[in-house]
Amino acid sequence: MKKFIYIILILFLVSGCSRVIDEYKVTVDAITSKEANNTIIKPITYVIKPLGENTNIDTLKFKRQANILEKILDKKGYQKVKYKNLAQQIIYFDYGIETVQQETKTYSEPNVSFGVSLGYPFWGNYPYRYYNPPFWGDFGYTRYRTYSKTYKLFNRYIVILSKDQLDNELWRVDVSSIGESNNLDKIVPLLLKASEPYIGKDTKEPIQLVIKDNEKE
Repeated sequence: MKKFIYIILILFLVSGCSRVIDEYKVTVDAITSKEANNTIIKPITYVIKPLGENTNIDTLKFKRQANILEKILDKKGYQKVKYKNLAQQIIYFDYGIETVQQETKTYSEPNVSFGVSLGYPFWGNYPYRYYNPPFWGDFGYTRYRTYSKTYKLFNRYIVILSKDQLDNELWRVDVSSIGESNNLDKIVPLLLKASEPYIGKDTKEPIQLVIKDNEKE
């Protein structure tokens, strides 16, 4: 019996110290231009520009996410240049979030009440007093509590679009994930990670993936 309890304790401690890894379901849709020459699709010089007209490239948040994209492109053999007119590809980048579902649910649950018995010497009359150890008693409920909770689902997305100097689209990657979190600082790097194998590729149709957040302890 002691050995069994010891094993359970060890398993509990190990599970408590192990890493918790979040998983995210994502959709990837990548396409390349049929007219684009294969030589152009290969990694070449580039600059990153915001896709949205209202996106400020100088904000710290955009720079942070764009820096992650730069590392992915550099790893694939692309070479960043300083000026747009020197780039063979202008890579437009955007990310955002939108509410796709909102639902408010109402719940009703009983208010539970407890009573306590203190036992001897508070019960019984001499000489018939007896020992009655403390225990919980008078369990029950008298009313219900009603409350509401609102649930939201968000579509978190990124768009990476490559064009040449003549403004012709060369390739595009769209990655999205639907979930309850609206923390783009955490979600966008994961979406960029999912896009990496499909930059300059064609998936023919949207595909479903599961991305793990390995940074969470």
